Order: sequence, then structure tokens, then C-alpha cells
Amino acid sequence: MQRSQRTPLARTAVLALVGLLMFHAAPLVAQATLRGVLHDSLRTNKPIADAEVVLLGANRRAITDENGRFEFAGVAAGTATVAFAAPWLDSLALPPLQVAVTVGSAGISTVLLATPSRIAYQRAVCGTALGETEGILIGDLRTPEGELAAGIPVGARWYETRIGTGQFERVVRASLDSANANGFYTLCGVPTDAEVALVAATDSVASGDVIVGLNGMPVARRDLTVAPHALLTRVRGRLLGPDEKGLAGAVVALSGDSTRRARTDDEGRFVIVDVPRRSGQLVARALGFVPSLVALEPLGDDTELEDVALQRIPQELAAVNVTGQAMTAAQLQFETRRARGIGFFVSDSALSKFAVVNSTIVGSMIPRTNIRQTRQGPMLYLRRGSEWCRPRFFLEGYDNGDLSAEEENSAMARAKRVEVYTASNSPPQFNDFNGCGAVVIWSR
Repeated sequence: MQRSQRTPLARTAVLALVGLLMFHAAPLVAQATLRGVLHDSLRTNKPIADAEVVLLGANRRAITDENGRFEFAGVAAGTATVAFAAPWLDSLALPPLQVAVTVGSAGISTVLLATPSRIAYQRAVCGTALGETEGILIGDLRTPEGELAAGIPVGARWYETRIGTGQFERVVRASLDSANANGFYTLCGVPTDAEVALVAATDSVASGDVIVGLNGMPVARRDLTVAPHALLTRVRGRLLGPDEKGLAGAVVALSGDSTRRARTDDEGRFVIVDVPRRSGQLVARALGFVPSLVALEPLGDDTELEDVALQRIPQELAAVNVTGQAMTAAQLQFETRRARGIGFFVSDSALSKFAVVNSTIVGSMIPRTNIRQTRQGPMLYLRRGSEWCRPRFFLEGYDNGDLSAEEENSAMARAKRVEVYTASNSPPQFNDFNGCGAVVIWSR
């Protein structure tokens, strides 16, 4: 009998039919819905909105809503792994955050995702739990070229006021570390309720002093740029008033080095030359406006900053004490500090006796001061050991750093109350960070 011949087309059709039958014969995989909530247990104790949640192995993603909720429909039964990420989580150098969850064969399965708790994070990073008002400061060290800088000491310092029997003791506290092989540093025990001065430095490279606050959070990140001391740049920018117009006549200075400064022109523009090419801060200030700290990260030979808007100092609202005598909040605080006897105070009644008030008048009422005459006017100095030093000036309670003679006497001419503190007895809100002292001026 003659054997039949199958064409290639016939063989192809048979194989397709067999494959179709095998497909229909495969068992169906049960599917369910996976729902969950993403919660922040580290910083806010609130749900995390707008975070990305990933179903690993399935190439599926979801974004949490305002209540931290997310959902995946049609998830195969079995074990699934869910991971989540958000930009601020990445900034805290947390390990991969993922959870394995068992998905049932039908219905709805739920999962709760959360960041590590405050104590768990502290133990993982610092090896121990910290106090209620102690936190962690982390960051990278890099060169202006963007390369990681390892092995450089990093430190944060701050003042702590201790209240003893009838006296205040002010001590310097610090937290120290060295950047590891990846240029990463960790400072534990940093106060969460006060500002600290952060710096990284060796004999050959350094950052500038940067004022950082954790603002009540248990952890914050501040990357630093370190560079040789002789590596300089030019910084340009513009200051605006509340009306978004250029603010003329304002002063912009490098924090910690008042010799590098500039005054804004009629359009609010300024240029400061020979600024170190490293992390730092500029202090922008003008009379009648709240001073502003401007972050400085110059990476090239010429640095253009974004516009900076200054806000007007709010007017004091009158309050009434229990005796019915009208008194502003600032005056009440002034009288409270004067009653404690921890500084030197010049009241409005004393200043009202003079037709013109300047630093010479105020200095004559304060012990341990020295007045130096300049072409722009007298300048007040405080004694520090056997030397004289420039104090830090606070106008209306706001930190203005060092002032020029013109700015100092302009502020003194409008003063109605003045407080002067040495470095060892300044209240926490008037920390000077330079070991000299503080002069606090309240205006009429």
C-alpha cells in the first residue's frame, strides 16, 4: 500500500492544533486583589502619599493616594513581594523596603507597608536608641567635580544651656564622624530642636560652616561640597522684595566671612568675587526685612543663584498683661530675661534720655565693651579673654550675623531696647556660634 505524503503546510497545521489543545488543557491560575496602605513610622507617623509601590516579578506599579492606599487587581495566588520607594526615602539612605505577602486564591488580600520606626532606624544607624530630642544628620561629601570624598572628618557643634542653682551654664556640644569609603557620613545625637553648625575639613580641603536644623524630625540629610581653600568662584544673584521687584541697598555676605560681601544695585542684583568653591551660606539682609540664609553650592568658576525674596519684619501686636499695662510680646520677653539677670540690658526709658542713640551711647551703659571709631561710625566689641571680638547681632529677634558700622549704627538709632550677652550666658535663641557673644536690638 502506498504511504501518504504530508506537505509542510499540513504538518504546521497539526502542530498548531496540538498547541491549541495543550493551551486549553492547562489549569487556570486563581487570581485575587491585593490592597494595602503605606505608612511613615519614621518621621511623620502619617500615610505616605504619591509614593511608588511595585509588585516585584510582575512588572506592575501603583501610586499611593492621599491616604497612602494602593491596589493591584488580578494578582496570582501565592507569595508576592511588594516594594515601595519615594524620593525622600532615598535621601535617608534606607535599605530596600519590601515585604513578602501571601495572596489568597480568591477575594481580597491586604498588606501594611511601613518605614522603620524611629527607634529601629536609630539602632540600625547609630547602634543604640537616642533621646527624645536627639536625631541623626547624614549626607555625602563630594568635590566640586562631583567625585566622592572619603576619609574627611565631619562635625556638628551646638550650644546647650544647663540651668543650675541660680545660674545658667552654656556648654559646647558636638558630634563627629569621618566620611567612609563611599563619602558618606553619619552624625548621631544631633539636637532636633536647635540649629547646629556643620563643617567638614582637613588641612587641605574643607566645606564652609553651614547652619542646619532638623526642625523636630528624627533624621535629616545635608550633602556637602569640599574643596581646596584656594579654589575660588564668583557668585551672582538678585534679591527681591515682597512686591517681587528688585531690592536695592541690601547687603549679601558670606556667612562666617563678612569681608566677602556686596550691596545690591537698583535692580537688586549683586556680585561677590573670590568666594570659596565649596558648601556655604550667604546671609541676605536689609533693614526692615527678615534676614535670609541662602544655600551656596558653587560647582563652577561662575555661580548664578536663583532669585531670593525677603519678607518684611512683621509688626509687633500689642498684648495686655494681668495688671492692664499695655506691653508687646517682645517687651514681655525682654523683661523676663532681664529678671533672670543673665545678661546686660538697656531699657527704652534709658535710651529715651538721648536725642541720638548710637553704639557709643549703648556701649557706655554695658560693661566689658569697647567702642572702635571708623569712618562709617562707631563699632561695638565685646571682651573675650584678653582680646576683643565682634558679637553676633540680632534685629527684632532675627539673626543678622555681623554688621557693618553703617548698619550697626542705623539699627542703634532706631533702638528702644538692647540686650547684650557674653558667649557663656546667651539664651539658646541668641546662640552666636563664634564664642564672642550677642547683641539683640529691638526697634521703635
